[in-house]
Amino acid sequence: MKTILLTISILLHSLAPSVSVSKQDGPGEVIYRVHSIYIYNFIKEIQWPDTYNNNNIVIGVLGSPEMETELKKMAAARTTSSRKITIKQFKSVAEVDKTCHILYLATEHSDGLSTVLQKVKGSSMLVITNKDGAAKFGSLINFVSEGGKPRFEMNLSAFEKSHLKYTQQLKTVAITVN
Repeated sequence: MKTILLTISILLHSLAPSVSVSKQDGPGEVIYRVHSIYIYNFIKEIQWPDTYNNNNIVIGVLGSPEMETELKKMAAARTTSSRKITIKQFKSVAEVDKTCHILYLATEHSDGLSTVLQKVKGSSMLVITNKDGAAKFGSLINFVSEGGKPRFEMNLSAFEKSHLKYTQQLKTVAITVN
């Protein structure tokens, strides 16, 4: 049992490396930074179909200028498999299209999840939300807080429909939802 807990602890630390926090950062900035680190690690732990692997990784953000800012900082500092990461901002659900690998829906746009899922149906887009219960309604990954610590839920049936493949390591550290 100790070995399993140690392994899970190591996996969690590898998925969410330490975050630098300054005295000027408020709690919102810290959580956006943590979420951007998670998203970067999701890129490494998820495999898109071959047709999605011929250009940059595109992360769309619906709402949340703060999250967009953190993702842009992350994208400027990192690449993955020699592919650049670009950020695309959407101001409304109506603007969302299928050009992204990942779409982050800010909490204030979570009510539009069902519309977004209809718009991207048939694509292999990783839809990420940040609202309690959103994984049960079709979000592939949903950020949650458990015991005051950031965690994430994975909707396994939504992953299957999206044709995205995830590593066992990612599944191991997630809270799974069907």
